[in-house]
Amino acid sequence: MDFWQELFSGDGFVPRRFCGDWNGGLIWLHVVSDSVIFLAYLWIPLTMFVAFRRQGNKLVLPRATWLLISLYIAFIAACGFTHFFDALMFWNPVYRANGVIRALTAVISIWTAASLSRLIPLAVTAPIAINAQQRLVKQQQDWLRDILDSATGGVLRLRPSASDLPEPISETPQEVSVTTAKGLGVLRRSLLQQATEAGFSSERKGDFVTATHEAAMNALRHAGHGTVRIFRQGDTLQVWIVDAGQGIPLDKLPIATLKQGYSTAGTAGQGWFLMLSSVDAAYLCTGLTGTTIVLQMSRTVPEPTIPISQWAGGDVATPIPFNEPVLA
Repeated sequence: MDFWQELFSGDGFVPRRFCGDWNGGLIWLHVVSDSVIFLAYLWIPLTMFVAFRRQGNKLVLPRATWLLISLYIAFIAACGFTHFFDALMFWNPVYRANGVIRALTAVISIWTAASLSRLIPLAVTAPIAINAQQRLVKQQQDWLRDILDSATGGVLRLRPSASDLPEPISETPQEVSVTTAKGLGVLRRSLLQQATEAGFSSERKGDFVTATHEAAMNALRHAGHGTVRIFRQGDTLQVWIVDAGQGIPLDKLPIATLKQGYSTAGTAGQGWFLMLSSVDAAYLCTGLTGTTIVLQMSRTVPEPTIPISQWAGGDVATPIPFNEPVLA
């Protein structure tokens, strides 16, 4: 009990600077060196911890890799504190606290060393597995892009990332925030005004308003909130509907977008059917961080487009099932 009560007491011990022939230069050589090492050892794990906290939800790593990273962070931090106490001992001989820190460092060191033989092979193979999974997802996306493009006559165009979406057709959009049914009413009035100024016929105006309303309704229903930006360039209108929901799962995309009456929320499920039968082009980018839909429509009906799956070669690649290995 006395040991723990006097853990940070230096009573009964002599500061290190009085043990031996220490001169000022030699003392500061040790103190400055130990202090710099301590700060560096503390900065490295702190930087790693903050980085993994910020990006951890985007990283798909096996549990063994996370354990190895955690042990490495603890090992570096513990080594740093041994240098801190080495510098402190020149003035405050807290040998008990110094001994506890060194004992903890020894335990963490042995644990890390013993775990390396088991964890390193798993950690090394993790990037290979991740790359294989990424290739598989890319193949699935390409396959779905071709299927959706062909099935909708080139209207629905799947995009893997936001950078692959089309450029806005103007620089000054009209923005409408949709958080309630009242916001949908404001959106409809704005759309009618923009379509009228673009010279749309009554039928084209109705189609444009219906398609955008359905997309905004989906954002409100599935994500609780959506932002709509309306762009106009001459007689062409482009609408961006952005939400921060959970997105459409990859394996649900074909049925969610092509099957009339299907809905992941248990509702009527007419949204995508109405959108694709109304607009000239619909771009879709969806993932775990949200969904972006870009609808585009001109005053006049465009010439029918050739689906990308036809002019790119005709054959649609069959994806490898998820339970089969992917060769490098």
